[in-house]
Amino acid sequence: MLLSACQSNSQLSNTTAGAKSASVERPLQVNRSLDGIQDVRWEITQIQGQKAKYFHNQPYLQFSSAQKQIRGNTGCNELTGTYVMDTGRSSVKMNARAGYFSCDTALVQEAMLMDILEDTVRFQVNGKQLTLQDKRGETLLRAEKK
Repeated sequence: MLLSACQSNSQLSNTTAGAKSASVERPLQVNRSLDGIQDVRWEITQIQGQKAKYFHNQPYLQFSSAQKQIRGNTGCNELTGTYVMDTGRSSVKMNARAGYFSCDTALVQEAMLMDILEDTVRFQVNGKQLTLQDKRGETLLRAEKK
């Protein structure tokens, strides 16, 4: 089944003699968090101290503040999931999974990235740099704001 719908923002005035139709344009509202970590594309540069590799796609993470969903790419597969974040405490807990494409040379990076997302409890944002850390404070991942 295919469903389709349209919505118009036009408002027409009375069409009496000499009256003109008026159109009201409304800018698209985009929810964007001001905390510096959410609603930003973070391109992954390092995974456990090793340079992140580009296989079929650029590895990245993006936290959506409106849906509390994490999206991204491992370099081979898309990843999706949910997260709980306390920006005041710089804490985050993620639950994510990746797709099912077989990228033989990308499997190690993908497995490491998925483990990191599970082990991450803390984050730091310094300018355009994001660091994810485990409970011991060790750096697991580095990314750059794009």
